[in-house]
Amino acid sequence: MTLIVAFDRSSSKDGKEVIGTISKICNMVSGVKLGIPLFAKHGATIAREVREVCRNNMIIADLKLADIGDIMISTAEVLLPHVDAFIAHSFIGREGALDDLKSYLDSRGSKLILVASMSHKGSTEVYDKEIDSIASVIKGINPWGIVAPATRPEVIGRLRESLGKEIKILSPGVGVQGAKPGVALCNGADFEIVGRYITNSSNPVETTKLIIYEQKRRLDKCRR
Repeated sequence: MTLIVAFDRSSSKDGKEVIGTISKICNMVSGVKLGIPLFAKHGATIAREVREVCRNNMIIADLKLADIGDIMISTAEVLLPHVDAFIAHSFIGREGALDDLKSYLDSRGSKLILVASMSHKGSTEVYDKEIDSIASVIKGINPWGIVAPATRPEVIGRLRESLGKEIKILSPGVGVQGAKPGVALCNGADFEIVGRYITNSSNPVETTKLIIYEQKRRLDKCRR
């Protein structure tokens, strides 16, 4: 499976509508990415409840960590029992920051995912201009995966060429931000991340099925 569903917010006090939706699509996706607004509203409880209904999926805490190592470790520690991976920004560099976080997560059997670029246009103002420096930081840390935008497939291709095949590429921006399902996969991504296109749908199950169908259809074409 090549689809990760992203949940960033809930409309209820207890988040039960999020859990209800996730429980219906767990068996169709590789992972579930949980965002900062969701944690701000429901705390670590939301991650625990997601884990209970999606025991076989990768649960990703998308905290966009960007601090010194000690602070990032203390933050990750709260969620470690319930999630499998943490997303951090790569621009903060290695020494005293990402190297400490990577060592800590490795020792706890958890994955690190680094942001290499983002799906909004503003990311071109800094991230994409420094892509070679970003790639150097990523190589030095050797995370399990990186985030690169489905909205700019050329960035995915450039990072794949620079980093090789071992590091996983997760690509957001499919759906609401304009990228079509399967395009990022055809350009070297391992997973596509879809949020609002699924979570705001009146029928998340059918929408998820449609995205998976479109991914397969486009992959079949680009692999010919």
